[in-house]
Amino acid sequence: MKARLVGVFGGLLLLDFVLLLVMLATDKNLQTDFGAVSSYYLHWYGVLALAVVTLLSGIAVLGTLTPSMSKESMFTRNRYSLIAATVWAWLAIVAMVAVVATYKQVGFSSASQFAQYLFGVSAYPGALSYIPWLYDLLLALFIISAIFGVIAVAQIRKLAPAPGST
Repeated sequence: MKARLVGVFGGLLLLDFVLLLVMLATDKNLQTDFGAVSSYYLHWYGVLALAVVTLLSGIAVLGTLTPSMSKESMFTRNRYSLIAATVWAWLAIVAMVAVVATYKQVGFSSASQFAQYLFGVSAYPGALSYIPWLYDLLLALFIISAIFGVIAVAQIRKLAPAPGST
């Protein structure tokens, strides 16, 4: 397996995690449902769950770089970890795009308004404090992470040990 490629994939997932933490800490709209509630809002907990699973995925991918007792068990562990993390990255992308469908929950009158808030590069009129381009950056980074995951999974398939070669 190309250790460098796997290391990049794991590093990208950890960078995704860091950006998610920045979003959790800085997006007052996410925290308070645009000022409608005083405590953390349901969507904030969704992003927190996304961050936790992304962190665990990044750690699992980087954990594949540690040596194992047998080549076959190492291959199996690495393959499953890489596949799971890659699937997770693609699911995160789907979730980040699909969240637009929840526009009514956050007080927008249309999905296009919520999409403008999420994907706009300038602050949405009337919104509380947040980093407008952060969601775009996070989505782009998850896409890059997922692509690196697919490449890493393809590489590990090429390096599969022959049966009984341990």
